[in-house]
Amino acid sequence: MSINIKRTTNKPAQPSSSGTGGAKKSGGNKAQAATKKPDNDRVDLTDNAARLQQIEQSLGDIPVVDSARVEAVSQSIEDGQYTIDNEKVADRIIKNERALHRRNK
Repeated sequence: MSINIKRTTNKPAQPSSSGTGGAKKSGGNKAQAATKKPDNDRVDLTDNAARLQQIEQSLGDIPVVDSARVEAVSQSIEDGQYTIDNEKVADRIIKNERALHRRNK
């Protein structure tokens, strides 16, 4: 995959000339030819980079919060039907504490 990048300015690169005269002038032309930059730059992305770019774009479309899930839980709390599994909560606390303990060693 190729992406063409256009220059941000239309001015060509101009080297500074330090003197006048026939000998210096011909050398200046060579310097100008050597420092002239191409009008179009090109960046080639690998297949993996292009795929990562596609994944990043598709992830940007996914909402951070699952609004439907939040609404369902809120509604079950309002209805008094939301139950808390104490064992599940305790197990997750223990799991998190163990992970933190391992990280701090």
